[in-house]
Amino acid sequence: MIVLSALGRLLVICLALLVAMLAGSLFIGFGLISGMFPELLASDGSSFFNDPDADFAILTVLTIGAGFVASIQLAGLALLPVTIAIAITELMRWQGMTVHLVLGGLCGLFTILSVFSLPTGQVPSQGTIMVSLATGFVSAFFYWLIAGRNAGNWLEEKADA
Repeated sequence: MIVLSALGRLLVICLALLVAMLAGSLFIGFGLISGMFPELLASDGSSFFNDPDADFAILTVLTIGAGFVASIQLAGLALLPVTIAIAITELMRWQGMTVHLVLGGLCGLFTILSVFSLPTGQVPSQGTIMVSLATGFVSAFFYWLIAGRNAGNWLEEKADA
C-alpha cells in the first residue's frame, strides 16, 4: 500500500516540478522581454505599435517564446539543487510555505552562482542575483501549491491497513 502511495506522490512531485519550472521560466521570460523592449510596457500613453492590443499580443508571444527557451535551460541547470531540496522537504516532512520559499531562493541562487563561476569566474551583478532569487521564490511557490503542502504524507502508514 505504501508503494502505491509513494508512486502517486512521485507523480504529483513531477507535475508540480513541471509547473514550477514553467512558472519560473515565464517569470524570467517576462523579465527578459520587458528589459529588451520597454516600449511594450510604457505607461505614458506611447505605444510600440500604436495599438495597446497589438503590444499586449506581441508581449505575450515573446514572453512565452523566451519562457520556453528559459525553461529548457532552467531544467538542466537547476535539476541537482531542486532534487536535493525536494528530497529534504519530503524526508523531513516540511510542509510550510516559508521553508519552500527559502529553499527555492537558495536553489535559484545556487544555480546562478554556478553559471557565473564555471566559465569565467565572474561575479553576477546584484540585479542578476535578485532576479534569480525571485525566480526561485516564484517557482517554489507554485511547487508548494501543488505538492509542497503535503510533503512527506506518503511516509505515513495508514492505521486501517
